[in-house]
Amino acid sequence: MNCTPHLFASRMLSLVAVALLSACASTTPGGRSQLAAPEPISSLYSSLDLRLTLASLATVATSCAGIQCQVDKGFERQVVRLGTRLAEAAYESYPELRERIPEFSFVVAEKAEGGSSSEASGTIVIYRGVRKAALDEEALAWLIAREMGRVIARHHDEKSAATILSSLVAQVLLAPANLARGMAFIVSSTATAFGQEFVATGNIPAQRKEADVIALDLLSRQGWSDTEIADSLLDYSHRLDRNSWSEEVRSTVQRLNNYKSADILALTQPPVI
Repeated sequence: MNCTPHLFASRMLSLVAVALLSACASTTPGGRSQLAAPEPISSLYSSLDLRLTLASLATVATSCAGIQCQVDKGFERQVVRLGTRLAEAAYESYPELRERIPEFSFVVAEKAEGGSSSEASGTIVIYRGVRKAALDEEALAWLIAREMGRVIARHHDEKSAATILSSLVAQVLLAPANLARGMAFIVSSTATAFGQEFVATGNIPAQRKEADVIALDLLSRQGWSDTEIADSLLDYSHRLDRNSWSEEVRSTVQRLNNYKSADILALTQPPVI
C-alpha cells in the first residue's frame, strides 16, 4: 500500500526524533558543551559527507609513471608513519578514545588541490595536492594531527547532530503541506545546508581552535614545538602558488602565532570523551 506524503513525512519525523533523542551531550577540551549525534549515526553521516567532498574535488590529472610512482608511494608511507605515531600519542592523552575510535586510518587521496579531510570513525585523508610544493615533516604532521583533533573533539558528531536537527525542523514545517514526491529531495538538501550553516554560524571558530590545540598537544608529545610547526607552515606557504590553499595555510600560521601559551595550556587538558 502506498503511503501518502503526509504519512511518509510523519514517519520520517519519528525516525529523526528518535535519532535526536539518542544524541548525547559531551564536553570539548575547552569546556564547551556540544550536542553530538550517536556514533553509528554520525559515522554514517560523516562518511557520506567525506565521499561527497572528495567527489567534488578534481582528481590528479595523470597517473604516476616511473620514479614518480616510487615517490608517491614514499609519501603514502610517510603519512601512515606519522599518523601512527600521532595516534599512539592520542591514545596516551585520551585513554577512553580507543573505545570510540578503535583505530585511526591514514590515506592519501588522488586530489589535485591541497587540503585534508576526515570522518567520525577515524579516517584521516590527505590530498595529494599538498605536495605541489615541498613541505617539511612538521607541516605534514600538522595536517594529520589537526584532522585527528577534529575527530577527537567530536566535531563530525556535532555536525551530524546539527544536520539531524535541521532535518527535523524542515519536516515539521513542510510535512503538513502534502508535498509532492520531488519535494523530499528539496527538503533533504535544504536540511543539509541549514545544518552546515547552523554549525558555521555558532561553532566554527571554537571548533577551529579546539582542533588546533589538540593538534599542538599531539605534536608536542612527538617533540615538536608550536614555534617549529608555525615556522614550517610559513615556509611551506611561501612555496605555494597564490590560491585558496595557500591562504588557508597562511591563516593557520597567523592563528598559531596568536595563541597565548597560558591559553594553550589551559585548553590541552584531556576532555571527557
